Amino acid sequence: MLSSSINKILDMDKEIRGASIRLEDLQKGKTAIVVVDMVNGFVHQGLLSSPRILAIVDPIKRLMARAQGCEKIFFLDRHSDSSPELKTYGIHAVIGSGEDELIPELAGMAEGAAATVIQKNSTNGFHAPGFRAWLEKNEGRIENYIVTGCEADICVAHFAATMKTYFNEKNLNRRIIVPIDCVETYDYGTHDGDLMKVISLWEMKLNGIEVVDEIT
Repeated sequence: MLSSSINKILDMDKEIRGASIRLEDLQKGKTAIVVVDMVNGFVHQGLLSSPRILAIVDPIKRLMARAQGCEKIFFLDRHSDSSPELKTYGIHAVIGSGEDELIPELAGMAEGAAATVIQKNSTNGFHAPGFRAWLEKNEGRIENYIVTGCEADICVAHFAATMKTYFNEKNLNRRIIVPIDCVETYDYGTHDGDLMKVISLWEMKLNGIEVVDEIT
């Protein structure tokens, strides 16, 4: 039974791979690049930091460098000491700890009129007041959302799925695109990063989110 499940996971991995999208085929003025939780607490320091997340910094930087003319959204996981989420995931990204700050490698890209930095207090950035205000202003114009960052199976998956179902409910054809090389999750105890990444990406694809190897 276990070997059968492993084979199915390998099949899932095959199903999510093999596609790519050219950035030049997406109209820049109608495209947003979303960077989820690339804060110090997931990359460089703290309980949930991981070298796996560090490995996607350069691919995200390269994508962002080619995305002039696109909207850019940077979500920052940022919690008070009383945040209920800390009971689930442990102490992380607490305000003033330094863990809640955007990593230095991306800080310069979060400046300018096309960039919006949004704080969030839950795994799902869709519910952050700053994002809801941004969406109200831009949802009629932005048609493509490229979602990058961490954690692939938690914050990225929650946001991407909510966006897809939100637009489906409104009968709006919007593309939610997740490049595999620009998302990652952590290893911790029984939370196996490779396994959880495959399962979450497969589930996203099942639900109409475009999972691609990369944005070329």
